[in-house]
Amino acid sequence: MRTAIFLSLLSFNISVVYSQSTVFQVWNEVGISGKMKKDFSYSVDLTTRFGSEGLGTIFPQLSLKYKLNKYVRVSVDYRLIGKKELNGNVLSSHRLNGNLQLSYGIKRHSFGFRTRYQYSFNALVGPYESEFDRAVRFKPSYVYDINNSILTPKVSCEFFYNPSIGETGKQFTRIRYYVGVEMELDGPHSFELGYYYDQKIQVANPVNRSILNFSYSYAIGQTKNKEPNKTRGVRFL
Repeated sequence: MRTAIFLSLLSFNISVVYSQSTVFQVWNEVGISGKMKKDFSYSVDLTTRFGSEGLGTIFPQLSLKYKLNKYVRVSVDYRLIGKKELNGNVLSSHRLNGNLQLSYGIKRHSFGFRTRYQYSFNALVGPYESEFDRAVRFKPSYVYDINNSILTPKVSCEFFYNPSIGETGKQFTRIRYYVGVEMELDGPHSFELGYYYDQKIQVANPVNRSILNFSYSYAIGQTKNKEPNKTRGVRFL
């Protein structure tokens, strides 16, 4: 009896795994950041995403950020999204993000939690997509500062919630796992290499993504004589 139950569960797990397909993509981010006042900062960046068909998505983004105190930061992002369809047509959409990030450090350990509400204008035609439509996102993260090393490892896990009313509404639809390492370069430069596994949940025939991510940012006003840029200006919030 136990053997039969075990074989049934094993068969179920295998069928679930093989019912999900995975595609490989490469994401690239490049941006600049700077301060307007003591607690106000901004960033401008450009992200490109490549898949088997070449360039699939491109979006520039402008962010304004405010540091309430050492633990709390808020920001607003504007993003113009261009998405290429299989027939070669490029669809565009506009998105606003409202972000609240909490952070706390203990010696070399840093813990963070970001909540994001995103709202899209001129949403892309098609079924609900958590990256291009309205969504609430929750992202816990952890960073460890290795002693006497220019490498800083990072991990995070982001949950996407669809707040709309409908067949796929009022539920979580995506989980995005991340592991990466930031290189603490001298002066204004920052480089990060990471890997995402982007998993859709509670949808029929999901297509997940295995993603290699490259990021570079330049902090305006920071000279080579200053300490290495240890915070990622483009995507800190």
